[in-house]
Amino acid sequence: MNSLSREGRKAVTLTFEKKYKGLNFDQVEPTLRMEIEQWFIERDQNLRIHHEKTTLGRPGEILMTYAGSNKDAHFKFSVHGVFTVAGSSLNSPSYLKSMNINVDKRDFTK
Repeated sequence: MNSLSREGRKAVTLTFEKKYKGLNFDQVEPTLRMEIEQWFIERDQNLRIHHEKTTLGRPGEILMTYAGSNKDAHFKFSVHGVFTVAGSSLNSPSYLKSMNINVDKRDFTK
């Protein structure tokens, strides 16, 4: 799962930087969620993931938690995105600064 998360981080980061430059910050969370879910579905048909919650941190930070499973394993992972926001309102343009996908090893069961 660690190699899959690294591959996903790289692919989603590249896609997000190309397609969604300057996206309003209030649209970032649903767009990022859609891109992550779409990438995992396209990457492996046996993986099933579902969004659990989203937390907004400091201005420009988003933390999403997912639960997933495949044939015989259940796991959780989190997506932490940091954005540069060009303004103080929620509908200001934003640009992806960094994104990480981390697998929670404590919640990995077979």
